[in-house]
Amino acid sequence: MNRALMLRLHRTIGLAVAALLLVQALSGAMLVYRGPLARLIDPVAMTSGKAGPAVSVGEVIMTANRTTAGYAVTRLFAPDADGATYFAQMGNRDGAVRYASVDPAGGAVRRSGNALAFPVEAALQIHYRLMAGKVGMALIVLNGLALLAMVASGLAYWWPKRGKMGKALAIRWTLSSKLVLRQCHRTAAVLLSAFLLFMATTGLLLVVPELLSKGAANAPSAASNATIDRSLMLAQSAFPNATLRDLRMDGDRLIVNFNAPEHNARAIHRVIVTLAQPRIVSAMRAQNNPTLWMTVLPLHAGDAFGPIGQPLLLITALALAALCVSGLVMWWQARRARRPAPARKSV
Repeated sequence: MNRALMLRLHRTIGLAVAALLLVQALSGAMLVYRGPLARLIDPVAMTSGKAGPAVSVGEVIMTANRTTAGYAVTRLFAPDADGATYFAQMGNRDGAVRYASVDPAGGAVRRSGNALAFPVEAALQIHYRLMAGKVGMALIVLNGLALLAMVASGLAYWWPKRGKMGKALAIRWTLSSKLVLRQCHRTAAVLLSAFLLFMATTGLLLVVPELLSKGAANAPSAASNATIDRSLMLAQSAFPNATLRDLRMDGDRLIVNFNAPEHNARAIHRVIVTLAQPRIVSAMRAQNNPTLWMTVLPLHAGDAFGPIGQPLLLITALALAALCVSGLVMWWQARRARRPAPARKSV
């Protein structure tokens, strides 16, 4: 094994993707506690005022449709906790997207605008596709592959001889600040390597299928609120004890996803119903749904590992951000040290 080659490979890839990797780490950290964080940092838009009677899903959709001329709801997320709002995604004929939050108590629009008007939604769009559609998703895939290569090359460069593992991880705090930074970077990266490999792999398993799919957009519907509510009630009859997670408007069809926590934290039961002449087209239980993301997302989001999963994921994301910054600082220090000293002027 050529250690010098591994170090050069690690450094080159790191410099190429450090900025993007930092963005991914910070946006991922925001998404660990997505719902609670959205309500904490943006209570005006994402928290219910609880000042009115409960409104139906159909009324919420009609209200959101009126917020921006030319836009109609294509997807609606139900409140994920007591005191949360509905969150609507809207589209127009040109494929542009806007969002609106609607209070379930009284039906008032809390805010409408593009993704930047909703900080946590912006973090999601950045983390998943860099707000750039398929091109952004392709860059995310390259970033994930780069992280895998960095972890592999970093471990190959560091790997000590037998019996030297503890010494190779030790940090000598009495050394100069530059050497301490290098040792901290090395030790943290080695200790986190398994988690980083896991996060990069599960992230790729989520993005690659979406990138390769045709990804046809949902078509808005002109159905009335009463028609929507009637079809939603029919969908609910297929899983009467399940709570609504989200729904998609697709022309004359309503695609309804119900929470299925008995399967896993991100699983859904899916029902497709027609709007004009309400009937159930299909109803699929979570355990019969072969969709890959339903298995991978709980792993990537930390839900699959119980109470420790999300805190561990948050620590990993923040540590990755720190590794990005420390790596850039180390490169800058090394470059500065290689600069020739300015020549002294002769007297």
